[in-house]
Amino acid sequence: MSATASASLTRPARPPLHPFRPLFFCAALAASLGMLAWGVFLHFGWLPSAALLPIPWHAHMMLYGFAGALVGGFLLTASANWTGIATTSRPGLGLLAATWVIARLLLLSPLPFWVGALFDVGYLFGLVFLVGRVLWLSRNKRNAFLILILLFYAGLDITFYVGALQVNMPLMSRALIGTVDLLLVLMLAIGGRVIPFFTGRKLAGHTMWVNKYLIFAVNGGGALVLICGLCGAPSLPRGVLMLVVAVLALVRLGGWRGWRAWREPMLWVLHLGYLWLAIGLIVRGLALVGAYSMPELDTLHGITVGALGTLSLGMMTRVAQGHSGVPIKANAALTGMFVLPSIAAILRLGFNQPTGWVWAAAAWFLAYLVFLIVIGPLLVRGRVTAGA
Repeated sequence: MSATASASLTRPARPPLHPFRPLFFCAALAASLGMLAWGVFLHFGWLPSAALLPIPWHAHMMLYGFAGALVGGFLLTASANWTGIATTSRPGLGLLAATWVIARLLLLSPLPFWVGALFDVGYLFGLVFLVGRVLWLSRNKRNAFLILILLFYAGLDITFYVGALQVNMPLMSRALIGTVDLLLVLMLAIGGRVIPFFTGRKLAGHTMWVNKYLIFAVNGGGALVLICGLCGAPSLPRGVLMLVVAVLALVRLGGWRGWRAWREPMLWVLHLGYLWLAIGLIVRGLALVGAYSMPELDTLHGITVGALGTLSLGMMTRVAQGHSGVPIKANAALTGMFVLPSIAAILRLGFNQPTGWVWAAAAWFLAYLVFLIVIGPLLVRGRVTAGA
């Protein structure tokens, strides 16, 4: 046997590429450090970029810094699993993650904010290309809607920056609200697939009620919420629509019988996150129909903090453990982590004043700090090999 052939037999196989590893780590950093920075900027009223005031910067950081990395890590990994085709290479993944990091740094630099905006939008179009390529090559029509969502995502980001350039707060707010509604559609659709799947697989003999018409009504209703918001529909019909979608989502959630998963934190965290989608719609809907007075940007925190915060921690933890060769289970620290976004959402919505904001931010920061401490090493070291 030749030396070359012998070396090829003894050389360890290169570990598989998991796009979620750097991007989930980036998401957790954005969620934790971004919230600390928000507290500093809020109290001192300062940002390096004069074009982005503290509140718009905070909203954009969470919806495009945190959520952008989260969406990228999830969709790149899921697309590879769905199609059997690698979504990117190691150099490509490194370039994508670097683009995200550079965008975050530039948006905090004294340079004109549009410089950072180019990298930020470039990251999103990179996702469109990478996900779209594998879906096209595999003729995966079922998930083609994800390309439309990513294009919408990038378009809303561009709209936000146009508003910032023009110092047009209504346009910036419209873009931010539209982004939350777009993420709502994504969570309703993807959550509606994976939550019953994981529940049925884990709980022996677990039966669920699933209705295809209800699935269409919930997902379609979420899409209508997005469209009506972007079209500037009046508050009353938008609020009523949100309340209807919330009721439908609650019915769907009840059909999964998630209460039977109370002994399984890795399951009930997903049901809790989906519950917050309905709660967030109810909070927004009641405010829009005039049941109480709360600015719409404030009502969004039921969806952003409660739903997105909870579902992201549940799914990032599950994906990191599952792809790292360790048992998919929660210890005491992770169980407490899963509850913290709900506490943050209650504080943010129930005490809508600076004191409530501080305590909500502290609960949110603590949740993602726990994630970085407990799950971060899995993201960095990769898969645990037998006997290691």
